[in-house]
Amino acid sequence: MRRWVKATTAVAVLLGVIPDLAHCWASTREYGNPPTGPHATEALIVLGCPTHPDGSLHPLQRWRVDIAARTMNPRVKVVVFTGTTAKTGVSEASAMAAHARSRGIPDSLIVLEEQALSTWQNLEYSAPLVAQFDVLRVVSDPMHAWRARQFLARLHPELARKLQPAADFRPLERWRWKLGTMVYELVARYREWRNPRLPGAA
Repeated sequence: MRRWVKATTAVAVLLGVIPDLAHCWASTREYGNPPTGPHATEALIVLGCPTHPDGSLHPLQRWRVDIAARTMNPRVKVVVFTGTTAKTGVSEASAMAAHARSRGIPDSLIVLEEQALSTWQNLEYSAPLVAQFDVLRVVSDPMHAWRARQFLARLHPELARKLQPAADFRPLERWRWKLGTMVYELVARYREWRNPRLPGAA
């Protein structure tokens, strides 16, 4: 019985710690060196993911909005929520924006991009909306945001030089979702290896 308990405990720890370490490492990758003084203007790009079939907020969307809310500071001039309507009739962008308003993000700063069908398109379609700002922050779970920053570097190297971190990593936050997103990102990177767009994927 003791061995079973120890084994179960060890597995539980690994399932929590390994994804947490992976997200922690990802949160430190692929940033630029933009001006960050008190007069620098900032923009957030909040990446979409599908809503529930009834159009209600998915937990991953809630997590991303929570990250956006704690990343806010007086220099942020626009928060772009990006993601299409897909099949629900409620766009990913609008679902997240509604939650963002309840989290204190002013409606006057919110911009919706409702055409993107993928992470690549999230960045492709949002780039023109944030190009004029000094600092850009990509908002998602840390491993997804890392891949998105690499996409932006491929799409718009000049904008990638403006990248700075969002407040996306907190130890053991949503550890179950970190496990799932880690697995998803490993699969996504395998697909990039097969059809490369990421640096070094070929």
